[in-house]
Amino acid sequence: MQEPTACLTIMQGAAHRLSGALKESQVIQILLEQAMLAFDARAALVRLLSPDGEELLLGGSVGLSDAYLNKGVVWMSESGVDRHVIAGEAIVIEDISEEPGFQYPDEADAEGLRSAIAVPLKVRENVIGLLRVYLSSANQVGDDELHLASCLADLGALALEKVRLHQSLFRIAEVLNSSLELQEMLDRMLDTVVHEMGLRAASIRLLDAKRQRLLLAAASGLSAEYLAKGPVLVANSPVDQRVLAGEIEVLHDVSTGSGFEYPSEAAQEGIRSVLVVPLKLQDRALGVMRVYSARPRHFSAVGTTFLTSIADLVALAIERAELHAVLQDQYEDLRLDLAEWHRFLALG
Repeated sequence: MQEPTACLTIMQGAAHRLSGALKESQVIQILLEQAMLAFDARAALVRLLSPDGEELLLGGSVGLSDAYLNKGVVWMSESGVDRHVIAGEAIVIEDISEEPGFQYPDEADAEGLRSAIAVPLKVRENVIGLLRVYLSSANQVGDDELHLASCLADLGALALEKVRLHQSLFRIAEVLNSSLELQEMLDRMLDTVVHEMGLRAASIRLLDAKRQRLLLAAASGLSAEYLAKGPVLVANSPVDQRVLAGEIEVLHDVSTGSGFEYPSEAAQEGIRSVLVVPLKLQDRALGVMRVYSARPRHFSAVGTTFLTSIADLVALAIERAELHAVLQDQYEDLRLDLAEWHRFLALG
């Protein structure tokens, strides 16, 4: 085991290096290098859980041959060890060749891999993958070593989340800046938000001129039947009243008297959880942005801050698009006036 001072130095170095990473590949490479240093390891790799949860996809590796890395798909259903790790356990494998839950023992033996530590990459309670460190021997691995590996993995997972949010925000900003046509821009932006946040659906509703109704401006992932369920009246929706006043609303289960309008229709649509944030310019509310999850979901502070940042960008994009439309109308009026003036001069 590393001395306590050495462990602190490793953690400090990892935190410092990870804080400056701007790409997912950089985060993974730094994490692997720090793990190799911490354990004087034979090799290390990071695998990330696929969106459908069926596979563990290679994120990066150090010290492993191409032949081993290309041995085949790592299926969750066929890898008992990885299922335990993705469930949140930190595991020591003393002898890979005798571990019944290891998917490719023969290939590992040919690679010269004998022992390993495997720990989850976890952000709060959400496991996104795993870190596996291969050792010459696991005889000296105890709770302290597992704790160090878990701490490194936690730092890496947080850095991955930060980078992914940064990249997602950049992609959404690109979409918002790609068109001055309001409808096209909003539709594309919502599609991107649903994809990036792993959601069921999303929508934007804007206040009407009398500020009494929230009119549908754009939606992604919602059926025509749900969108036609009825008007959204501010007076009948306590949730929207609070959001228009500047609050953020997280509804863990819309079916349990949360003040959400049309809860039965939401249940039929397969909606369980909703996050609602305001669309506003300075202190003026324009409307609301909603994202919908098909499973019960506690939206984290990071998720709500991320969506609020998007909503602020959307509000600015709406203002820009509306200003562009006004200028286009004014230009057209001016062009017609000039044409009329030229005809008048020609008659004179």
